[in-house]
This record gives sequence, C-alpha cells and structure tokens, in this order.
Amino acid sequence: MTPPKLSSVPVGEAPERLSEEPKSKWPRYVEAINGFFEHWYAAAFSDELEEGGFVPVTLLGKNIVLTRVDGQVYAISDRCAHRGVKFSAKPLCLTKDTITCWYHGWTYDLQDGQLIDILTSPGSSTIGQVKIPVFATEEAKGVVFVFVGEGEPHPLEHDLAPGFLDPDTYVRGIRRRVQSNWRLGAENGIDNSHIFIHRDSPLIEGNNIAIPFGLVAAGRDRATTSLVDSEGEWPKGVIDHFGDAYIPVFDAKIKGETVLQYLPRPDAKRVVSQISLWLPCVLKVDPWPDPELVAYEFYVPVNETEHEYFQFIQRKVSSQADIDEFSREFDEKWNELALHSFNDDDVFAREATQEFYSDGTGWREEHLFPPDHSIVRWRQLCNKRGREIAR
Repeated sequence: MTPPKLSSVPVGEAPERLSEEPKSKWPRYVEAINGFFEHWYAAAFSDELEEGGFVPVTLLGKNIVLTRVDGQVYAISDRCAHRGVKFSAKPLCLTKDTITCWYHGWTYDLQDGQLIDILTSPGSSTIGQVKIPVFATEEAKGVVFVFVGEGEPHPLEHDLAPGFLDPDTYVRGIRRRVQSNWRLGAENGIDNSHIFIHRDSPLIEGNNIAIPFGLVAAGRDRATTSLVDSEGEWPKGVIDHFGDAYIPVFDAKIKGETVLQYLPRPDAKRVVSQISLWLPCVLKVDPWPDPELVAYEFYVPVNETEHEYFQFIQRKVSSQADIDEFSREFDEKWNELALHSFNDDDVFAREATQEFYSDGTGWREEHLFPPDHSIVRWRQLCNKRGREIAR
C-alpha cells in the first residue's frame, strides 16, 4: 500500500481564528451536530449481545436494535412503522429471521426490513407495502460496528485508526454515556494543551509516567501536525507529533514565579509519541498508558447533547497466555487507573464545555490560540471529508 501523503503545519504558526464568520471556515463541521452518515460506528461490545438477545442503541440520532441470530448480528430500526413503539421495549422474535412488534403483531424481515406479516390481520393489504431501515454490521476485535447510512458500506478499516485491527494485537475496553456533543469529545482528545487537567491524576504516580502541565513548540522548523488526506484513500486523520515537536512544561509560572512544579523521576516512563484523530470519530494515543500499550477512543454521536464514549487499550500478543495476562492486567490495573481515574477528568471537561456550545454560539465566541492547531486541522478535515451530515 502506498504510504499516505502528509501535509504539515509549521511550528509556531497560528491557526485560523474563529472570528466574525466562523461558518465560512468549517460550516459542515458546525452543522454536523449529530455526526456524519455513511460511516461505520462502534455500537456495542460483542459480549453484550448473546444469541437471541437484544441491545438497543442510538447512533447519530437513530434508534437501532441489535440482535444476534445463529451468531450473526442484525441491526434494524427500533421503531415499528405502525404506531412508532420501540421493539426493544418488549423484544419479540417468533422466527429466527424476523422481529415482531409486541403491540399489534407487525412482523418484519431482519435482513431487509420488509413488513412480511401482520399477526393480528392476516392477509392485510399493508403487508409488503411498508419497509423500515436496516443497517450493515461487522464484528471485529470484540466490537459490533454498524454502518449508519443508505449507501453501499465501504471497508470497515476506512473508518478506524491505523493499527486497531492489527491481527497480532488484543484489545480490552469499556463504554459509557457522556453528556456532551461528540465534537467536544473528539476535540478534547486531540487538544494538546488539555493535559493540564490531568496534573493530579493517580495514573502519574501509579505508573511512574512523565506527564507535563503543557507543551511548547520546539521550533519553527519542526512540524507539529500532519494531515493524512491522500486523495481517494482512507482512513483520513490528523496526527500531532508529541514525541519530537514539543518541549514539555514541568514548571508552571505566573508573572515569572513558579506556582506548580512536577519533576519526573529519572526512571519515569515516556509515553505519547503521537496522538491522532481519524474520521469519523476515532482517537489513537501511541503509546499509552504505558510504553507497551496503545489507547483508542471512539466518540460516537448519540444525539445533540450526548455521545457514547468507547475506551480501548491494546497490546501486542503472540499467544493465549499473552491474552490472559493482559486481561488480568486490564482488570486489576488499567481499567480503574487509566480509563477511569485518568479519563474521568476528560469526561468532566467535556460535560463542563457542553453548556458553552449547546446553543451554537460557542463556535463564534470561542478564542482559539496557537496550540489549538490540531483542533483547527481536525475541523477542516471534517468539513472537507466528513460524508453526509446527519440531521
């Protein structure tokens, strides 16, 4: 495969400002409150959906119910066309290939959404005249992905960060609902100066890692950000080069006087060489939260004020023993220390930011500064490459 072409932002160059007319800068991004259709999104973990079971999810404002039949996952609109009730309120599958509404017996084919029978009115002229949406699904790395759109699904790897599907790796993770728009999740992830909120995280001492208060560009001749946007090729994303483009700030001053200071131990672990953000909503932090691990975050749009937050930690493995060892380590250490104790700060920050952006004026009233260059590049990429805006 031909390596993607990279374009870079020189160090110290200020990003485009959100001034009087922000919509002229990235109008499609500002309008994408519910994300972008015609992309794959993480919907649930595979082990949440047992054979014959049901999991209701909301993706990009669409209510969808997942069910598993003979191992295959099906995704169908969670609304009966008759009176609009949710199938998931009282799931009913009387045959393997159908779902029946518990209210009046309208029965739909799971594969194409066609109304094929009405149990309370056999022979009704409505049969065959009504259809509800169905969605393509794929399972990978223990995750159920759903293609939210009406077009032909493209390969799943087009919508994931490079490396997530690598066969010699194993991932563990969690998901939770966050009370903020998906864009605030994505921008929090790629924001290289937000590390200040993590200054008191138990992870710093708990894993002996060097996390600064902030970052200063190493020089104008060093590229801090690269854009992966080769014409016709996917995935597409923004890469921030943490490892070699910045000088870390461990001594924070006000008017020249030190107010905060953190001196990492000589043996402190170095992490975060790169942070990257990929369409439609996938962050990669490499390495994190340990030099031997990689972290991924998915900010899946639910509605205008919520997103589903998927958090993953990945390790290279070569045997079942490696998988078992990592699983134990995840349960005993990383789940609480990294995904909660550390990332709870991010959840707090996103939810605190939601009020400012909730009525749409925040995009006009914010004041960006040079370290926000990664956020600016992300907005530009979404504005240019995000597929159909979800409405």
